[in-house]
Amino acid sequence: MTRYEFEVLRYIEHRGAGQYSVRQLSNELCVSGTEISRCLEKLAEQGLLKEDEQYIEITDAGLEAMEPYRVKRAIIVGAGFGSRMMPATADRPKPMVTVNGVRIIDTLLDALVKAGIEDITIVGGYKVEVMGELLEKYPFLNILHNTKYEAENNISSALMVLDRFNGGCYFCEADLYITNPEIIQKYQYATSILGSWSLETDDWCFKSVDGCVSDYKKGGTYCYNYYGISYWTDEDSEKLKADWVELHDGPDGKDLFWEFPAFMHRKEKYKVEIIPCNKQDIMEIDNYYELQQLDPSYK
Repeated sequence: MTRYEFEVLRYIEHRGAGQYSVRQLSNELCVSGTEISRCLEKLAEQGLLKEDEQYIEITDAGLEAMEPYRVKRAIIVGAGFGSRMMPATADRPKPMVTVNGVRIIDTLLDALVKAGIEDITIVGGYKVEVMGELLEKYPFLNILHNTKYEAENNISSALMVLDRFNGGCYFCEADLYITNPEIIQKYQYATSILGSWSLETDDWCFKSVDGCVSDYKKGGTYCYNYYGISYWTDEDSEKLKADWVELHDGPDGKDLFWEFPAFMHRKEKYKVEIIPCNKQDIMEIDNYYELQQLDPSYK
């Protein structure tokens, strides 16, 4: 299946059967009308779409064809202290802090569940026992305890999931407050990461070369803000796991972030597509002051 055909099928599956014009699909998918027409014709010939004038629906055969691209599992890492969020994190890890009555991590978990993903592993560390409260709402979670979180960076959490990070998987950071659950997609075609366009930032960011991550660093202009929500194909997850192990055992390996092998140290081995999102889709709450601005009860 070509990328364009995949995008058409994903769009119709997500939106449901209905009337779709070539112009609408072209605008929404950012693909030429000529290519959209070709895709619709071919998908209909293959029995993957049923088309009656402008009324289009995906068939059972179409759903079966999309099955290899369906995301089936997710890894969430969140073992750190969250020291800049004190005193909100005095008795709980940052992902378990509530914002206007909703735990930060619930916004990510709800988005994953909405996309049909329930094979979810969370790696906690600081106050990990509090994360046990999640099992009441999400009994299917696997919660692991990273005992090295005080001495090592989050690559140590990545090493704990070597047996679970495979078969096409989301890899997410736990402290992101998701305001638009649509950023978690049910189907993925290639290894990718979310990013929002920025004229200037002093945070971690990257640039785009042919739609893929390049020049990953802290601070930049005309770039994409880095968000720790990414998808990895089976092939790329196997490469990343091997690089985690090898680099962790090398000089300064314990100080690495999980993404450094793919974006910095071994970047020539990876092509990670950038999935654009809006800044308002994800809120990174970096400190207690920002928490107060979002939730006045902390003032």
